[in-house]
Amino acid sequence: MNMANHLIDFGPMTETGNKQSWAVGKKTVLCVGNTVIDYISVCKKFPRENEPNKCYASYWQRGGNASNNCTVLRLLGVKVEFFGKLSTSPLFGMLVEDMRKRGIIFDHCPRTEVDPPFSTVILASSIKSRNIINCNKDYPYVTYDDFKKLDLNEYGWIHFQARHPTETIRMMQRVTSFNKKKAKDDPKIVISLDFDKSPTEMWPLVNYCDYVVISRQIATLKKWETPLEACTSVGEWLRMRWGVNLKRPYVIFLWGSEGAAILDKQENYSFAPSYKLKKVVDSLGAGDVFMASLIYALYIRERPLSVAVDFGNRMGSYKVTNFGYDHLPNILVPPTL
Repeated sequence: MNMANHLIDFGPMTETGNKQSWAVGKKTVLCVGNTVIDYISVCKKFPRENEPNKCYASYWQRGGNASNNCTVLRLLGVKVEFFGKLSTSPLFGMLVEDMRKRGIIFDHCPRTEVDPPFSTVILASSIKSRNIINCNKDYPYVTYDDFKKLDLNEYGWIHFQARHPTETIRMMQRVTSFNKKKAKDDPKIVISLDFDKSPTEMWPLVNYCDYVVISRQIATLKKWETPLEACTSVGEWLRMRWGVNLKRPYVIFLWGSEGAAILDKQENYSFAPSYKLKKVVDSLGAGDVFMASLIYALYIRERPLSVAVDFGNRMGSYKVTNFGYDHLPNILVPPTL
């Protein structure tokens, strides 16, 4: 598909705060995970061993999957909250201030004196690629005891990372129990999962999800060569589960620059191709943009899954045409005044 006519018309918007938004009346989206400091160097090519190399741009930015999800959702006018451990280190103050400026809620985040995690990122413009070196050794993750302090009445959608399964599964179980106590006509909290590592260890988390987005890294680990093979295998896994009241989630399998596959609850398979790009500037965080855009289209705009995945593809493709995320709202058609 072509990105040339990239503006999207999702209908009229209203005001929420100082942002134009369709999210008025929707409860908060909660993203559970980590935020890190990204130090980014933009070079013409990747450095070789013992060879001096100059970058022509460098900058710091707030990173981390859940943190990036919050950034994108907030840019789209969604009321969003980040929930993760925040370091009390003065260096981490930059990230906290950025969240504050953007209107991302972080009031319930527990604090830690452990030095903040960070990532070193090299963007190579000549080959339109990047390398990421993560350093988050021993940085603590939020626990179930932290999570149980949250008032779940505030949230309409909770998004988890496939991390620390012992704690995360208890968090999901709390949400599931909360949903069961709701009246039939009272909307339930939707649970989604970003699944990108340790398939065997993290698989039990799937039992509590409405939507699971699986990274192509999982396909590589399992030696699945096509999106159809990957979805078929996941479908078999889901059928083989044993237990009571296990959820059957919608599965979205990301397939890199080719697009994303969809496996619905009846195991119907479809594939949404990506959009052709005129330029690639910064691919860092494209997957996080897809995830946030998917939540936005499903929850805020109440679109069908096929439309939401196509929107995620479009937003992910548009993201890489510029640095960072602040250009993303430009893809949406403004309201007629």
